Amino acid sequence: MARTTRLKRTGAGVAYYHLMSQTNDKKFLFEKGKMKTALVDALKRAAAFSGIILEAYVGMNNHFHVVCKVVRGTDPISEDEILHRVAILKGERAAEELALRWKRFRSLGHDDMVEAEQKRLCDRMNDISEFMKTFKEVFNIRFKREREYTGSIWSGRFKSTLIEGGRYLEVCRRYVY
Repeated sequence: MARTTRLKRTGAGVAYYHLMSQTNDKKFLFEKGKMKTALVDALKRAAAFSGIILEAYVGMNNHFHVVCKVVRGTDPISEDEILHRVAILKGERAAEELALRWKRFRSLGHDDMVEAEQKRLCDRMNDISEFMKTFKEVFNIRFKREREYTGSIWSGRFKSTLIEGGRYLEVCRRYVY
C-alpha cells in the first residue's frame, strides 16, 4: 500500500501542527530522567535549527507529542543565520569549520558550491518532515551511544496533523501539557 501524502501548508505563511511518534514495539525507552532530558534537548536544538517554534511538547516513556508553529517567509535566510543555526544544532566548532570551508571555496572561485550547500541547508528549514528527521537523528545518535542500543528506536513514520487554528489549537496545546 502506498504512503498517504502528508498534509503540509506550502508557501509563505504560518501553520500549526501536532506531531507524534512512538518507540518501536511501544518499548519504554525514555523512563529515566536523563533520556527524557536528552529527548527535550534534541527537540529544542532541532527546532532552533529548523526555524520551528515549539508551542507545547511532552516526552512520555514510549512516545512524544509536539505542537509546533512553522513560519515560512519569502526572504532568504542569511549566511550568518545559517551558521548560527548550525552552531545550535552541531556546535560552534562545526559552524566555524563550515564558515572556513565556504571561505576556501570562495577563494578558489567556487561560489556556486557555497550557494549549493547553503541551499541544501535552507531546504531543511521551516519544514516539519525535515525537522522531525533532524530531531530523530540527533536523538538517535545520543541514545544509541549512551545505551549501547542497536536497532530501530522509532516505529514507522511520525504522525502529523495540520491544525487549522481556532479552538483545536488550544485543545491540542492543553492535551500535550
